[in-house]
Amino acid sequence: MKKVLFSVMIICMIFTMSGCTWGQKHIYTPEATNDKAYTTVGVGEKKHQGDGYTITIPEKSYRYEKDYDDGALEEKWEYTKKDDVEITVTTYKNTEEITARGKFLRDNDDYIFEDMTGYSICGVEPDGDTLWFNLHQIGDTVYIVSWEYPKNTKEDLINELSSIVSTFELTE
Repeated sequence: MKKVLFSVMIICMIFTMSGCTWGQKHIYTPEATNDKAYTTVGVGEKKHQGDGYTITIPEKSYRYEKDYDDGALEEKWEYTKKDDVEITVTTYKNTEEITARGKFLRDNDDYIFEDMTGYSICGVEPDGDTLWFNLHQIGDTVYIVSWEYPKNTKEDLINELSSIVSTFELTE
């Protein structure tokens, strides 16, 4: 019983000290998964046309990579001015939302997630790194837009990441 209580206390402490703070302005939480959010990201923006979506990324500060992981397309933009800061769009074709969500969570099992049912979901690693993700579905294709950053990331960069993610829009 003491071990369980201790584990619960540790998890609560991690969430208290982490970037998973609900209700703050850097969290993008539309009422429905197809809501559009319009935002200004900055100078040198580039609208990336993905397979069934668009997202606007500042060209100068982010490096683009494309890869496949277990059949899922991963398009990633790494922030060039700080390690371990990135935005990723993972595309799961011919799948249901619950299957894609489960696969994504298994791939990120080093994070402890607060809530598994919401639209914007936040997870924290024991070292304080934070991972947010949103799910979007059209037909039998599920898109998971995620952004992650280390514990010591400044609030303005966290807000920038959220602003970039809010430009994600389905095009099909």
